[in-house]
Amino acid sequence: PSATDEAFADGYAQAVTFGLLMARARDIVLADGLDRVARELRHTNTLIGAALRLLTDDADNEAALKTSLATLTRVLDAVHWLAVGKGNPEAWLYFYEDFLSVYDNDLRKKTGSYYTPPEVVRAMVRLVDEALRSGERFALPDGLASPDVTIADPATGTGTFLLGVLRRIAQTTAADQGPGAVPAVVGAAVSRLIGFEMQFGPFAVAQLRLLAELRTLLDDPDAVPATRLFVTDTLGNPYAEEEYLPQILMPLGESRRRANAIKRQEKITVVIGNPPYKEKAKGLGGWIESGSAGNEIAAPLRRWMPPSDWSVGAHAKHLRNLYVYFWRWATWKVFGDGGGPGIESHAPDRIGDGGPSRTEGRPPNRRGIVSFITVAGFLSGPGFQKMRAELRRDADEIRVIDCSPEGHQPEVPTRIFQGVQQPVCIVMALRSTDAGSSAPAQVLYRALPSGHRTEKFEALCAVTLDDDGWTECPPDSRASFFPRSAGAWGEFAALEDLFVYDGSGVMPGRTWVIAPDRDSLERRWEALQSEADTEQKQALFHPHLRGGKPGDKHVHKPLRQGLHGHELRSGPVASDTGAVVPPVRYGHRSFDRQWIIPDGRLINQPNPTLWRIHSSRQVYMTALQAHALTAGPAVTFSGLVPDLHHYNGRGGRVFPLWADREHRTPNLKAGLLRAVAEALGVAVSAPDLMACFAAVAAHPAYTARFRSDLVQPGLRFPITADADLFAEAVEIGREIIWLHCFGDRFADPDAGRPGGPPRMPEGERPFISKDGAISTRPERFPNRIEYDTAARRLKVGDGFIDNVPPAVWEYEVSGKQVLVQWFSYRRYDRSRPIIGDRRPPSALERVQPEVWLADYTTELMNVLHVLGRLVALEPRQADLLSRICGGLLMNADNLRSCGAFDASGIARRRSADERQRSLLGSANA
Repeated sequence: PSATDEAFADGYAQAVTFGLLMARARDIVLADGLDRVARELRHTNTLIGAALRLLTDDADNEAALKTSLATLTRVLDAVHWLAVGKGNPEAWLYFYEDFLSVYDNDLRKKTGSYYTPPEVVRAMVRLVDEALRSGERFALPDGLASPDVTIADPATGTGTFLLGVLRRIAQTTAADQGPGAVPAVVGAAVSRLIGFEMQFGPFAVAQLRLLAELRTLLDDPDAVPATRLFVTDTLGNPYAEEEYLPQILMPLGESRRRANAIKRQEKITVVIGNPPYKEKAKGLGGWIESGSAGNEIAAPLRRWMPPSDWSVGAHAKHLRNLYVYFWRWATWKVFGDGGGPGIESHAPDRIGDGGPSRTEGRPPNRRGIVSFITVAGFLSGPGFQKMRAELRRDADEIRVIDCSPEGHQPEVPTRIFQGVQQPVCIVMALRSTDAGSSAPAQVLYRALPSGHRTEKFEALCAVTLDDDGWTECPPDSRASFFPRSAGAWGEFAALEDLFVYDGSGVMPGRTWVIAPDRDSLERRWEALQSEADTEQKQALFHPHLRGGKPGDKHVHKPLRQGLHGHELRSGPVASDTGAVVPPVRYGHRSFDRQWIIPDGRLINQPNPTLWRIHSSRQVYMTALQAHALTAGPAVTFSGLVPDLHHYNGRGGRVFPLWADREHRTPNLKAGLLRAVAEALGVAVSAPDLMACFAAVAAHPAYTARFRSDLVQPGLRFPITADADLFAEAVEIGREIIWLHCFGDRFADPDAGRPGGPPRMPEGERPFISKDGAISTRPERFPNRIEYDTAARRLKVGDGFIDNVPPAVWEYEVSGKQVLVQWFSYRRYDRSRPIIGDRRPPSALERVQPEVWLADYTTELMNVLHVLGRLVALEPRQADLLSRICGGLLMNADNLRSCGAFDASGIARRRSADERQRSLLGSANA
């Protein structure tokens, strides 16, 4: 009912086309007429039969589409499916995925349509069957074939999981009772298999795949079993009023009504599948996300939103993902209040670290399993803490199989889904008892081997629930679904626990408002103003589009609140005749200072907090939280307001030093500062602790030492309990921050840190000889940067800089080579490849200097000096890290118990000596 005319027509066209193709796969001749095809397929009770009937039962339609249908039947009549499929029973699975990637890749990405390899499906189905049969769990000897088990796939796609279930039932029945028993057992199981799918194309494929499989398993080529597949939005409101549909479309209306009845009332034992993935999916979660006002049912997703006193609200936006909505639907249906007459809803209680009794508010008879293969962000992300707490509450046992031990963006041959860059995992949540136990669910983890996907498939085939390859994860209800590290990593303080506030950097939303020189920004503004045509001005402005129309910021939108410390222009850009709001320096990337127009009308999401707390004393630490690290420093620093992608061009979080522009209130938690000071027996300031983090983690030895731990996103810092080591870390860390901020922060001439751009010692400095000058003539504008290792020479176009160490040229921040990335924003050709279906940038971006600027050379020399000094400090940092990890450390669990991580900063009432003793823990990393 919510489909647009365009979406409905597209889905209908897919259904007809695939129906005809399926008819050819069954050797039905299309040239004999669509009415005959419709009659043949009508007997199958499939969507395709209904779709074709719309054409053949209405002469006007058939006449209007005569040419199109004649062409379609002529082309498809030439198809010989045996030749196309090459005898591969899974050919349909990949055929539709390949089709959709070419026919409408936008639709594929919008719906998260990535179909699951059969090897994964077989393993997931087998493990669910094993759990059902296990005497210690469900004690159902017939497993999936048990009459007490109803199975649903909420995103059926082309039916691969339901096929897998049927084949597993047939296999186990044949092994136990003999092949003659298979038809009866499979026939009885059909009514307990449910599939929901919203896209017509894969739904049509699923219906006929299942029909063909069932005819084989039932040993009856003419059988027409009543499969329970439904065209419906799984996330839609199951209590919605029924909309009117014309009689000819009643098969679709009936499909939705029956699906809603199942969602409302029927007990489902197993939900299994591959839910679609789409981040930033706010508004796409249907009833799960928004609830229904008519019957006063709150949105089920609310139960997974973290409470404010957990201080992770900034991360809760990551719950707005399609796969999370499907997880919530599945747990609502299997464990919660999702079906069965008389089932009461969950009480809106909240789960804390220990949480209330797991049996409190639980409805009876909610034994079941949810088994999904999904992206792995929820395993450890801070925004998913309530989701993990609720899963631990609802289940008795949770099994996690990490399919991407290589981390984010692994090599394509290693990926389970070759088109998906994000790490993926298989998670199975089991509740085998009606009442449940009082303790949170046991979470067990294992990782598939790193390497080619075929090796992973082989390993997956050998996994069983009770083998010795599982490792137990921490029992804390909010903890990650990863095991504690074998070394000291699990005892280190987690980054997200240390700061009161952390957030995203500035998201400009349009690249033309940023430039490496101020003059380009002024000229871009003038070019925008001088455009008289309104539509062209809007195109130059480059607004985000929503439904084809300008979104958050556009040339006609006024501004209510500007950026703190900068001029407020409340009128729309379209009528602004004034000069540009004066550009300011901006932390674009690590070690790359650029300029931005601080105008709230131009910046999509400026993050006002960062501007409000900015001052000449502010320091911003940036780090990745959602992605794994690879090499280089784990954190970087900026004295300038940082970009969303400041750390390395791939997102990240910003952790300010101060919570106010007057630099009176630290952003580090007060309880943490107090606890560290008590443990060390010395005064500890917020800058001291920030410097300690820099000394410990802002260098490649940290990343190398904890490489296996950092595959799981999230940083941890070892905090020394040795006052002398802490003082040494503060000294080194202050120099690190001074360097990262190009001398604008933590300057101290007496300590060798004068104000202004840092410089390497005499004799070690990079220099430009007379014949190496970088040309400022237009025809010699540099377009390439190279390095000559033997000569220690950095080549910039026709010019060069000597005495540049190889380590400076190679310096990277988790996959991004700093000098190469820095130069890419200043070379002659600054265009970047358009990835996927992204729009080209605004033409304003092409407004840039006609020559290489002298300021570019000066800034490049500044960067070389900074990187050179950082490289020189790395051995000291590596040695310090080794000594800290080998000495006495402050244990993270004890810090938490003392209130060090509380947002309020109120420590538990104990004596100072007691707190000091409890904070200390020895660990060897």
